[in-house]
Amino acid sequence: MALLLTILIVLTWGLLGARIASIFGVHWTSPEERVAVSITLGMTATAGLMTALTFLGGLYPATGWAVLALLLLFARNRIPPFLTTLRQSLRGPSILLFWRNRTGLETFAILALSILAMLAVTLAWAPPVRTDALVYHLAIPKAYLEHHGVMNLPHNMYSFFPLLFEMVYLFGLTFGVEGLPALLGVAQAAALALGLVAYYRRYLGSRYGWLVPAVFFSVPTFTEIAGSAYVDLPLAGFIFFAFYAWERWRETGHGFWFGLLCLFAGSAFATKLTGFIVLPLAVLGIVWVRRKSTSAGRVLGELFVFAGVAFLCMAPWWARNYAYAENPFVPLFMQVLGGQDKINWDPTRALMMDQYVRMFGIGRSITDFLMLPYNLTFRSEPHSLRFDGQLGIVYLLMMPSLIGLWLCRRPRLGPLTIVFAVLIVFWFVYFQYIRFLTPALVFLSLLLVSGLEGWQARTPRQDFGTWLHRAWMGLIALGLAFNTLLTAEIWKKKDPLAYLTGKETREAYLARNVSAYPIYRAMNTLVPPNGRVLFVYMRNLGYLAHREFISDSVFEAHTLQTVLESARDEKEVFQRLQSLGATHMMFDSNYVWGTGSAFSREHQALLHRFLQNWTEPVARHRHYYLYRIVIN
Repeated sequence: MALLLTILIVLTWGLLGARIASIFGVHWTSPEERVAVSITLGMTATAGLMTALTFLGGLYPATGWAVLALLLLFARNRIPPFLTTLRQSLRGPSILLFWRNRTGLETFAILALSILAMLAVTLAWAPPVRTDALVYHLAIPKAYLEHHGVMNLPHNMYSFFPLLFEMVYLFGLTFGVEGLPALLGVAQAAALALGLVAYYRRYLGSRYGWLVPAVFFSVPTFTEIAGSAYVDLPLAGFIFFAFYAWERWRETGHGFWFGLLCLFAGSAFATKLTGFIVLPLAVLGIVWVRRKSTSAGRVLGELFVFAGVAFLCMAPWWARNYAYAENPFVPLFMQVLGGQDKINWDPTRALMMDQYVRMFGIGRSITDFLMLPYNLTFRSEPHSLRFDGQLGIVYLLMMPSLIGLWLCRRPRLGPLTIVFAVLIVFWFVYFQYIRFLTPALVFLSLLLVSGLEGWQARTPRQDFGTWLHRAWMGLIALGLAFNTLLTAEIWKKKDPLAYLTGKETREAYLARNVSAYPIYRAMNTLVPPNGRVLFVYMRNLGYLAHREFISDSVFEAHTLQTVLESARDEKEVFQRLQSLGATHMMFDSNYVWGTGSAFSREHQALLHRFLQNWTEPVARHRHYYLYRIVIN
């Protein structure tokens, strides 16, 4: 059911985008461009519609079907051309044309990309298990759906971020089919892959179009998050399609492409706060295109339109933040604009989080920057401070192709290089997570493959040159195979097929992949519906929680630390927890009593006395405990 719905929704997005484009009389330059841009445009329109319904309180189980029917109704006149094209494709030699004149390396890249796509689809089809999806990418839309609209979640700092792509996941959740939201994320990744092929073939080369997305998605972390309901790939997609629209706008001068530049740039910002970096780049791009214009008013008008669209993309989320925290930019600028008395977050923790984020990676000196290819390839590790992910080896193997960029000197390489340089420096200075590299590596993939083709065009094909070329192509193919095996190892650890084939229940799959799931299940069963649970180092997996809870973002002992610091005895601990409305407490004992505990010995002793005298045990799983708070 989830897979069939995904196909139907993606087709609807494509038809909707094509309908909008037809209104403006757009001429597509390739099938890849038409499909990729239409799907992305239709998806963005759906996200905007779901945002409006969320703020109007229109979220119900039937909402998804109603929205889907509305979109199909609007795009109905594109259905006959689509069916005609589909019929011609099935009857004609389309498959043979697809494989004709492909190099061996590109053929191998398509094979690797197909395997990676299957791994991502099966990961997405199974229940979600990645932390950020369970904490907010799916948890917040789930809370909104249960509340029938936007709601205040003061204990989840991430709920004050812009949530544009979460609205796509919310659209999937309204159908009540688990796996559908993450599969829609895979569909977005597929649109990005097609867009990369379309851009490469139009502006950079003809021989290795499919190698670009294969190189990009061969990064194990990227394929994993593609099937995990994250927003890093959607962010990369919006930034790339904003750049694509800019290229088409400066080529054609068509207003449709300028509109897409504004829309996709604003959507990048509304998808993830780090997406704001695209705004100054887009402004510079607009000014550069109009640098020879004699009308300053025209340039200012276009900049005004761009700013207006970006503002409209962010306005709902700023309005929500102002309504709940009286600071539209919370959790930012709290030192000046306030908000700490409204939500469970404050400037001190914001500074600590900034320092924590800067611990990721391996240094920020010039030397560290120059060593990035080596460090990212050989020293990155998942679930660690060393970039928190795996890059694989393909990018390192392709680094010599940068020489080919100098050899071919194509005119389109300048903007690509500038955008990549800005994005990689921005990432290096602030957020050294592998998954935050998605926007920069989109552009690096285009540059490397273009350099590879340029090198090939200028290298003599005799004797040593021929041998060197074949050896290098073989090495890159081996690198793709190696990266695919790394991704397969990640997939094997989760083993979604055990669930998808019925060999494992949903509960068993979640328990195997989420260590805390059994205690969450116990909480959902044993805590009364009107109960309220204080989480302490429970990772705040709101998607798995069916009971109201109090939690701390990032620094997960803050509330209990505050309670213990202000209490003289266990009775006052009870009174303060009672004032918070807590009826239960659930915690990870490793972080409460263990060597890495966030609590002092004095506070540990006080907490121990409180648990002995004012609570009773309800459930335990390994080092996770659930207690009920009782009146002594």
